[in-house]
Amino acid sequence: MEEKWDDLYGRFDELSRTVEELRRRLTALESSAGPAPAPVSARAASPSVQIPTESALAEASSATPAGQEFQAEGVIPALGWALLGIAGAYLLRSVTGSGVIAGLLGTGAGVIYAGCWLVFAARRAADNRLHSAVYALTAALILAPMLWETTVRFHLLPVESASAILVAFALLGLTIAWKRNVSSIASIVTLTALGVAAALFRETHNTAAWAVTILVVAAAVEFSACRDRWLRLRWIVAAVADLTVLLLTVMTAIGSSPAEALAPPSPALVLASQIALLTIYLSSTIDRTIFRHLPIIRFEIGQTTAAFLISILGALRLAGIDHAAAAGVGWFCLTGGAACYLVSFAFLDRTRERDHNFYAYSTFAILLTLAGCWVLMTGAVLAGVWSLLAAAAVCAAFLCDRDTLRLHSAAYLILAVVTAELVPQALGRITGTSAQAGNLPSNGYLLTLAGSALCYAALLRLVNRAEAHWMDRVEATLSVALVCLAVIGVAASAIYRYVSPAPPLRTALLTAFALGAAWGGLHWRRRELTWLAYPLMALSGFKLITEDFQQGRSLTLFASLIFFGGGLILLPRLLRRKADLHHAES
Repeated sequence: MEEKWDDLYGRFDELSRTVEELRRRLTALESSAGPAPAPVSARAASPSVQIPTESALAEASSATPAGQEFQAEGVIPALGWALLGIAGAYLLRSVTGSGVIAGLLGTGAGVIYAGCWLVFAARRAADNRLHSAVYALTAALILAPMLWETTVRFHLLPVESASAILVAFALLGLTIAWKRNVSSIASIVTLTALGVAAALFRETHNTAAWAVTILVVAAAVEFSACRDRWLRLRWIVAAVADLTVLLLTVMTAIGSSPAEALAPPSPALVLASQIALLTIYLSSTIDRTIFRHLPIIRFEIGQTTAAFLISILGALRLAGIDHAAAAGVGWFCLTGGAACYLVSFAFLDRTRERDHNFYAYSTFAILLTLAGCWVLMTGAVLAGVWSLLAAAAVCAAFLCDRDTLRLHSAAYLILAVVTAELVPQALGRITGTSAQAGNLPSNGYLLTLAGSALCYAALLRLVNRAEAHWMDRVEATLSVALVCLAVIGVAASAIYRYVSPAPPLRTALLTAFALGAAWGGLHWRRRELTWLAYPLMALSGFKLITEDFQQGRSLTLFASLIFFGGGLILLPRLLRRKADLHHAES
């Protein structure tokens, strides 16, 4: 035992002499960079050529911008100090490996040693940015191999503890770099944490530690960006966070066989990662655009969209694996959509420079709302909710004077129509080609009809004709066309079920609606009703060809032709007469 201690003391003495020799050489090297030799006297020079004196050179050097620290005479000493720092790390590793101190105690000393170099980097940031960057890089080179060895090779640390140390290292670096806004320290510690976390995951396959480390570092960087720190660093961290959550989602979706070493992460972990990713970047965007009133930038639009797609689409992919996860995603989307609508109309003013913020938040609002409804509801309930949202959006559009909400109303109404299959059901009942022509319409059909009627009623009640807008006619035409088509479909089902012969009566029904639309449009001066007259007559002619002529019964065909032909005669006269009367009144 005594021989072992003598050998260890000998190593310490040899290392001390080596460090002292390096220190003396560095001191001599720095002192050798003294004042330059005096230049040739200005008197000996040509009168037309003035050689700068030593004082002039000193003034020129002092006028050099402070950002030009990366000079040749500063690189060598900085590298020398870095080597000294790494030498200290090797000394600590040697002492730990020889068993003089416990492995965990040596690891803790190594973490403190790396942290000390970060503190040295912060202190040198004011006078020499090059030395500051080199010291921060030295801290990273000390910490990264040590964590790798103690976790993967020697198994002294669990991967969770290693990830916690990485997070603490990154947070310490960001904190000490905050005061002077030293981007080099922030970049080095952040990239070190991301790289080591990925390397540890590659060896240990611990998805939870990997995801938590990446997302916590991303949250810290976004918090810094909310106070205008290291905005360029956001792109790299956001890309790594997106890729991490995307890979977790893919791993869970495809699964793995028992023979594979890499088991898929649990759906709960993946869902939590997806929600955390979206929350981080939505929160930072809200803070910068709402609370600080900054215009939204390309990064925030692109990254929030990417986080939304990765999180929501990934969660929908996991819905078949875990139904509770699907419910959580749905309610999260609805809550987020409501919050975005509230932000759009309650906190964003209408000045021109804020318009792009409004459009960004309103777009996220409708996307989140649609995703939430799609996950939580199906069938008639989904069609009914979208119809109700369409009516609510068109009312809010006029009350808040926002044309964007009118587009949202049209989108909700179209989705309700598609979900309820209103158009194919109505056409099948009108033309008699549907196998369910005699059955009562579905609940989704009736709810969509009610929603279309509410939208048209709201337009009639709220539109200010003195300030007409092109969207007034578009929305009114869309809603009243859906109402007419759906009502005719219901009436055609009733005729098919209770009255015989049905084909000529359905032809008469279409002709009557065409004439009624023409009369009502001219009487109440509603152009959208007038525009429906000829399309309804065209639908009546299509029905005549596909059903009445196909059946080939003379009596029913006679009645259908009478109704259709009479409508073709009366419709132009009705439109012309009403137009003449209105022209005379005006």
